[in-house]
Amino acid sequence: MKSKLDSESASSAAAATATSAQAPTLRQFALDFFTFFGSSVTQEQDRPGVVFVDLGEPLADHFGANALHLCFEHADAARGYELMARGSRLYDLMMSYLDQRSAATLLKLPRRDASNEQLMKAVRPRNASILNLHMRETISRLYAFNWRLTYRSDEKYEEIYTVLVDDDGVRVPIQGDAGTRPDTPSLDELFADSEASLDEERTGVPGADAALPPMAQLVRMAQAARKYAVYHADTQSAVHEAEILPRLYRTLNRITSYYGLQIEEVYDSHDRDGEKRLSLQQDMERKIAEEVDNHRLRVAVDLFSYAVFQMPVAVAEMTLSDGVREANIQVTHNRYSGVIERPRCHACGQETANVSLDKHGHITCDECIQQCATCLEVICRACGVQPCPVCGKQSCDECGEMCWACGERACPEHIDTCPVCGDRVCHACMTECSHCGVRQCRSHLVSDAVLNSEGVYELVCEACAVRCPGCHQYSAHVEVCNASGQRFCQNCLVTCSDCGGRVGPGFYQTSAVDGSVHCVHCMRTCPDCGRLTPDMLHCEKCGAEYCPSCALVCDICGNHCCEGAYERFSACGHLVCAEHESHCAAGGELVCPICSPSCGVCELPHCDVHSARCRHCEQVYCANCVGASGRCPTCERLVSGGGEVVEITSEPCIADIEVAAMARHYRWRRAGNARYLIYEGNNRITGGVIVVVDTAQGADNVVAVRRTGLLEYVRGRLVK
Repeated sequence: MKSKLDSESASSAAAATATSAQAPTLRQFALDFFTFFGSSVTQEQDRPGVVFVDLGEPLADHFGANALHLCFEHADAARGYELMARGSRLYDLMMSYLDQRSAATLLKLPRRDASNEQLMKAVRPRNASILNLHMRETISRLYAFNWRLTYRSDEKYEEIYTVLVDDDGVRVPIQGDAGTRPDTPSLDELFADSEASLDEERTGVPGADAALPPMAQLVRMAQAARKYAVYHADTQSAVHEAEILPRLYRTLNRITSYYGLQIEEVYDSHDRDGEKRLSLQQDMERKIAEEVDNHRLRVAVDLFSYAVFQMPVAVAEMTLSDGVREANIQVTHNRYSGVIERPRCHACGQETANVSLDKHGHITCDECIQQCATCLEVICRACGVQPCPVCGKQSCDECGEMCWACGERACPEHIDTCPVCGDRVCHACMTECSHCGVRQCRSHLVSDAVLNSEGVYELVCEACAVRCPGCHQYSAHVEVCNASGQRFCQNCLVTCSDCGGRVGPGFYQTSAVDGSVHCVHCMRTCPDCGRLTPDMLHCEKCGAEYCPSCALVCDICGNHCCEGAYERFSACGHLVCAEHESHCAAGGELVCPICSPSCGVCELPHCDVHSARCRHCEQVYCANCVGASGRCPTCERLVSGGGEVVEITSEPCIADIEVAAMARHYRWRRAGNARYLIYEGNNRITGGVIVVVDTAQGADNVVAVRRTGLLEYVRGRLVK
């Protein structure tokens, strides 16, 4: 009956020829309904879309007519035929009739295969023998629950969905489900082959009972089946919601457009307080809420009817034994479908005909068999063997041992106890000390700071490694310092150039002259400061010895000199040897030759006391070279009209920005002395300008640019 009521049958949908998407399923549903209840169904030749149904008892009383003309298109319904569609009057009458007749039925499936030959050959032990074989006949049940799924929104959809479960509440696939085999029976076949169940006395089948299973078991099976029905309803709800949303949007758009126009047509003069607009806005919001609630999808899942199928089953119970361990297995043979259920592999969970018994008594298939290389026992893949990280030999959990470092299972030959931490560690995670050869965890070893003869940093244990006091690194390649007796690594030790001894840091110095190394025993003591030094310097004047720290260097010639052979000027801090001492030509005072250069005119040194500044070029000369007029001889020559007439744009001083700006406004003359070049520019309107260039620092080094002014220019000429 279920196949006749299944409104979503794939075969019915493929056979229908109507254009509507719902017509094929509804058409087949209607034809199956009336045919099942004894009505005569005839296809009208002149109208392919119309079906004539001659109703019999009791359908005539329920439908209120003796005959019906069914159509499945709205165009045919307009001609006076009964429309068959979801929600139509005829559809509701059919569903109400089914509600009155829906109940439970207990059916018995026939025994098609009574032979025990296949049952006896179902299992082939590989490494065990069969003991205590017992065979018995029993029944198993299948539960077919028909669910009515109702989807209500602005429209109504209904669907009858069937879920078939076994005694364990696990869904049994039926023909048409995704992933089922071609030989999977359909519900049509189950109902067609079944008959009313009788008790054991009439059937001869042990366990056969005409009564339904206990209510508690039926409730448990129904709850298990309802989960699958709810899941199916959830998936279909997504499809229906996708169809509802466009209709909801169209309705909401119509409401908002209508009320929007109504609000715009309200004039301000007629609605000064805004009550009309507020009322229209509230009406629109209420209408929108009503439509949203009306289009909200509501799903109801109701149990429509159910059927219990009793299937004859032959059960063979046996014990497998390999002489050491045993395992009980069971093989069932469905007498109706011929399906044989064999033991399942402990590792992969698949049924297997070739059965092996592993070390722990687990049933194992050929694909999951493994063997321990130590005890040579069969192990299933779930218990598993693991390769040794050292030799790769497979071992089980009893023969192998877990390494605490890497977590791998190592064979007994390649795992030891670490002498430092006491953990059991495989040889792949252990390394021998390069110095003492003791194998231990690699984490306890340190890298030697000294390269070996092969250019590799070796690993050494904490007992052999010595921390060098020089570089603070660990190493087993150490030597004793000849100067201190301490142990240093070979990277820190050096060889003395004098005695050839090996010394460590802090006990030798490197010569700044030739880079040679000298230990503390071979270095000399400075007579001035008492420090040890590898280098001794000699005074260029008196030949006295001293260390580089005590040596004094002339700031002019760079020669070393002792304390009595130099002069330090307190004002500038310069140090000058006796050879480069300078004295004032006027008073004989000692002057610094660096800070007090010689006079630009006489080229003799002079002190600050015997210096004078030329009031024309404003440069400092000795007092003897600046005359009573306050001008140097070079400026006197320019003021008196002497000097060389030059084109200043061709002179190096034109590179100065200030000189270049005033060059074309003056007539220029030039005069010079041993140090300065002085340019004088004359202009009878604006006066004059003085440009001084220090030739000692470069021909373009302008040190002074001074405007003299017209008054000063005339006064200079008058004084002259």
